Amino acid sequence: SARLIRPASTRLKPRSACDPSDRRIGRSNFLQLLGATGAAFFAGSRRCRAEDDLKMQLNKDFSCGGLELENPRFLGGGVQGEVYQADLPGQGLVAVKISRRNDDYAKGAFAREQQVVKLLSDAQVPGVERCIAAGPVVTPVGQRQGLVMQPCLPAGKVISVKSDRGTPLFLEEDKRMEKLMKTAVRVLDAGVAGVDVQVLQDANSREQAWIDFTEAAILRGEKGNFSVEAPVMVCPEYASRYKSAKDAVVGFATEVFLLVPATSRQLAAEALVSELELLAQEPSRGVGQTFQDVWSKLPWRCEASTQQRLEAAAERCREVQMRSA
Repeated sequence: SARLIRPASTRLKPRSACDPSDRRIGRSNFLQLLGATGAAFFAGSRRCRAEDDLKMQLNKDFSCGGLELENPRFLGGGVQGEVYQADLPGQGLVAVKISRRNDDYAKGAFAREQQVVKLLSDAQVPGVERCIAAGPVVTPVGQRQGLVMQPCLPAGKVISVKSDRGTPLFLEEDKRMEKLMKTAVRVLDAGVAGVDVQVLQDANSREQAWIDFTEAAILRGEKGNFSVEAPVMVCPEYASRYKSAKDAVVGFATEVFLLVPATSRQLAAEALVSELELLAQEPSRGVGQTFQDVWSKLPWRCEASTQQRLEAAAERCREVQMRSA
């Protein structure tokens, strides 16, 4: 099992005023977050993973966003809602997320998640869930809000640094590292810094989908002036992730790095090199390209030649962004 060990030098220091023109992410930023606040990823709020004993008992055909859905089956639940799989005639299985409440907060939270998913879809980010419909859902306990998502992976399990009651449940196959890192780089490039990163893996098809962007931070701005758009309501353990764009980016990278098992670290580093080299050839990208150097701050050792290529690729991405700004 993996443990986070706090370096002796990671005692938090008073935060100085942030220079908006400073786009560089230093290794110290990453190590400080990893050592001083990494425990928060493991502890996590129980409410963010708790399953409610009182399910909505959605057991008959229903509609959402103009789609007629059949044969709903309960998959799981959390503090904000429940997830069902359902049959969409002509398109196969879909996942339907239904809010536990129908108040302004629930509507705002679901609208926000739909906004983030659309942003990623518009940027053609691979390996993330897509929202194909949204709207009210009539349940046995009253009207709720719903999001219809694809893909639906009923044989999948969620991988996150909070999985298994606080113990990281690592990705099982090295070959999945390429998909994981490609999606991570592209999510950030689109201007989204994931918070409470969750990757759903299907044991049968080996398909991988990033899900639940409820807590994600959206990066806004240009030419060095960046801000962070936080969700409707912020979990206390994540509050520091929305203080600045740098905090959001470093926190996101920390979670991604923690998903990589020791046996896959070299492959993960090589996957990052390949993706960053591609980005350097695409100058017209999203807001997050400014911060792609975060991926060169690996918390593990890899082959020296790979590390050199990684740092060079990250620097080229930064130079391209500076020229295009």
